[in-house]
Amino acid sequence: MKKQPLMRNLILVLLPLLAVGLAAQAQEHPNPDGLIIVGPGQRYTETIPVIDIHDLGSQPAALPTDDSVSHSHLNRGGGSDPNNPYAIIRKTGPAFMQPGGTARYEITLNNYESITRTVQLVDMLPPGLAYVPDSANGLAYDANTRTLNWQGELAPGNLDYIIEEHSPALPYLDLATFGAVNLCDDFIANGEACDDVSVTFNLGVNGYTTNLYGEVLSQLTVSANGLILAPDTAVSSPHNHNQWLPDAATPGFVLAGLWRDTDMGDAETQNGRFHAAIISGLIAGHDVFYAQWHDAPHAENPDLTARHAIALLLNGDGSQAGHVFFIYDNISDPAQLVAQGYTIGVADKLGARGVTYAYAPCCGDGQPPQGYPPAAGTTLHLRPVLFGAENDYSRTFSYEAVVNAPVPETIASTAVVASSSPDPALATAWSTHYLYVRWQTYLPLAIGGSE
Repeated sequence: MKKQPLMRNLILVLLPLLAVGLAAQAQEHPNPDGLIIVGPGQRYTETIPVIDIHDLGSQPAALPTDDSVSHSHLNRGGGSDPNNPYAIIRKTGPAFMQPGGTARYEITLNNYESITRTVQLVDMLPPGLAYVPDSANGLAYDANTRTLNWQGELAPGNLDYIIEEHSPALPYLDLATFGAVNLCDDFIANGEACDDVSVTFNLGVNGYTTNLYGEVLSQLTVSANGLILAPDTAVSSPHNHNQWLPDAATPGFVLAGLWRDTDMGDAETQNGRFHAAIISGLIAGHDVFYAQWHDAPHAENPDLTARHAIALLLNGDGSQAGHVFFIYDNISDPAQLVAQGYTIGVADKLGARGVTYAYAPCCGDGQPPQGYPPAAGTTLHLRPVLFGAENDYSRTFSYEAVVNAPVPETIASTAVVASSSPDPALATAWSTHYLYVRWQTYLPLAIGGSE
């Protein structure tokens, strides 16, 4: 079993300074497929094939729409969409008000984490608003600073994934038949083996995002070892042997469709291939990012091959965000796969949440085996679900303010929440409401009978 040093520089492609370096490397290493060398066994690309399969005759899969169990579109850090009912913080109020009117605001805080958070809420009244005394519900008003405040604990809501078989099964697509390049080709042409390699795809440049555990992602890394990773992933040996998920010691987003140590060979002994593309027509109403491993052989047993794929929903919101599908076409010898070790599962950014659907240990790992490799024609649906809904993970505050701004004016008021968290992305979030101050004119309605 090959051992490789920890590979963590995938996050670096997000940094502006490195983006300049990547552009320079693109000049030095021209590639018709848009792949850029960022390190041994690592590539980066902004060129993603887009494939439409509407005419293949298969019926696109429909996603569940029950928001009561699938609260997956969360805004972690940064500004919160006021139209998103599942944001961490959400401020609402009237859209229009005339001078002298009284506006009522509501602020809702949500904790979708698996642990209790201590949070501090601050809402400063801007010019144009005057606080109505004793109108605050749950907030303390400080007249000197013109701020409304609250500090306290929110119980865990615990957004997580369940993995269940999906019927009907989604089709396994061999992207080579649509002209998608074998991602091994660039490594082999550069004199590298297609062993423990990865390619990072920039979805954002192409106008796409995806969502895992409520966090919006614009880049994904596809590993030859049957994984999709996200930036800032610190999973030990993503290009080595499998492990149980989640693992807090080695955190990072992980989608393990069939995680095992593969070796697709070199210029002399090339076997197997892997591809990625954006697919239309697989999921009703949405495109997906589709990564596929075709006849990929195990590093210790070249006769042990598998065909499988991972499909992630793109540009979803509300209950339509965060869905993932694992698709299986063939595993040549399931018993040998168990003997060599594999993982099917998912883990979050902190390595604290996740689930292992099926697993066999490798290389001295202490976890006992669980489940069995999926049969050909199986599709597993990874569905985001909010557990712990009976907890006090959500709290709503309100207050009133008199509008004393002139016409026309737009009053922007922002509520900010700071959370105790080991994850900096969750430290601060905010929601801004816009109130348009206008004179409101009502026209009389005359209803007359026919003559």
